[in-house]
Amino acid sequence: MSGFNLKSIRQVASAKVQIKDPNGEPTGVVFEMAGPEHPDRKRITFAQSRKFLKSFNKTGRAEMREPEDAEAQKKENLAAYTLGWSGLVDEFDKPVAFSKQTALEMYNDPEMAWLVDQLETALGDKELFITRSAKA
Repeated sequence: MSGFNLKSIRQVASAKVQIKDPNGEPTGVVFEMAGPEHPDRKRITFAQSRKFLKSFNKTGRAEMREPEDAEAQKKENLAAYTLGWSGLVDEFDKPVAFSKQTALEMYNDPEMAWLVDQLETALGDKELFITRSAKA
């Protein structure tokens, strides 16, 4: 009887996301994003859950944030989940050094909403953060 070693499939802490242009063509820019099991992403998610639970336990009701606050938090999380990038240049063709602050500034630029959408989609793609072990 043949079987399958489930341990040959692994959850990875991060994944590289190829950024595409509006036509779906690769731009050559690659972002590295923290996966669901990355320690930083888990820490942030748990902290936000604890804050919500604390408020709920105190008031007995779920408090909804203002839409602007929710959007700002989403972008702050996205910057925190961004671990780096390569191939990104500015308007003068100079490489853009990675920092969380630079990422947040880019994500807050309304003209970069398309990038935020691509990265949010990638973060929700659980298969992106699962790989088959080389030992399999």
